[in-house]
This record gives sequence, C-alpha cells and structure tokens, in this order.
Amino acid sequence: MRTADDHGRAGAPPVTGPADRLRRSAARWEDLLSVGLGLLLAIGLVVAWLAGSAASGAVAERGMAEASERTETEAVVTERATPIGEMQAGMQAVTVAWTASDGTERTGPSSTAGLHEVGDRVTVWVDRNGALTSPPATAEDAATVGFGAGFMTVVLWGVLVVGAGFLAFRWTAGRFARAWELDWAAVEPQWTGRRTG
Repeated sequence: MRTADDHGRAGAPPVTGPADRLRRSAARWEDLLSVGLGLLLAIGLVVAWLAGSAASGAVAERGMAEASERTETEAVVTERATPIGEMQAGMQAVTVAWTASDGTERTGPSSTAGLHEVGDRVTVWVDRNGALTSPPATAEDAATVGFGAGFMTVVLWGVLVVGAGFLAFRWTAGRFARAWELDWAAVEPQWTGRRTG
C-alpha cells in the first residue's frame, strides 16, 4: 500500500526548480565521469602492458644481436684496481689479460662481480675485434626493463587520471554547492523571517 509520500502516486509530477535541475545535471556528469575514468584506468593498464612488452622486446632483440657479435673468453686478473672498501654493488674493478682471437695478448680494465686476487681466472666478453666489451643483454635484463617501463607507464597514467578526476569532480562539487545555495536562498527567508530585497 502506497502512502501519500510515495513517488509512485498519481497526479502531476513535482515542479523542479533550477536547483533540482542543477543537482540532477551534476549527478549525471558524475556518473559519466566515473565510467569514463574507469575506462581510462583500464586503457592505462593495456598501454602499460604494451609499453612493457615493447621495452622488453627491444632489450631482448638487442641482447640477441649483441650475443651474435660478442664472445666469452677467459682472462687472468693482473691487477686489482678497486680497494675492497670502495667496491660498489659487489663489483670490483680489475685489470685483466686475455688472448684475442688473432692470437695477440691484450690487457685492459674490466669490472667483475666478487673479490678476485691477482692471478685469478675470470670470464670477460670481447667484441669481434677482440676488445673488451660488456656482456650481451640477458632475458633478466629484458624482464627488468619491461617491468620498469610498464610500472612507470602505470604511475604516469595514474597521475594523469587522478588529476583529471580531481578537477572533474571538483567541478561537479561546485555545481552541487551552487544547487545548495539556490535551495538555501529559497528557504532561508522563510526560516529566518528576513525579507529580501
């Protein structure tokens, strides 16, 4: 059984004023903005996945190209260039000697993981000319770069979406506040007995 206060009662619909129209408009905008921001977040995840995949693929390709141009060779530590107290990330700077593919003896600076004494044998990478070079990029490098690219994309995209959402909802909050002001302007003289104008 419906009461007189039910919205389903028969008769003419209530007359809506500017405040009601403004409030309904702001509510519709908030609904649209919520859906839009949700879609933007979903798109951001896809963009982050694509960015991470592209970065990972680029590093993997570079690693394959480097692996075809570089070879591992054994070298002997001839000098320790980094004191133990100055090692960074477990890497030690040393001077090594190795034999190039053309049979010539060469020496040069290298960086190796862990502690090595003079005379220790270490593995180094050389290019086609027999010169020391860095190891080729590995699958782990590709995964790390891909994760980093995806993570940074998520962060930047998230900042943009949150910023846009803040501005948009601040705008709708202003419309709700204006509707409240219109409501108050209509009832305040009746409640306070103050006469306008």
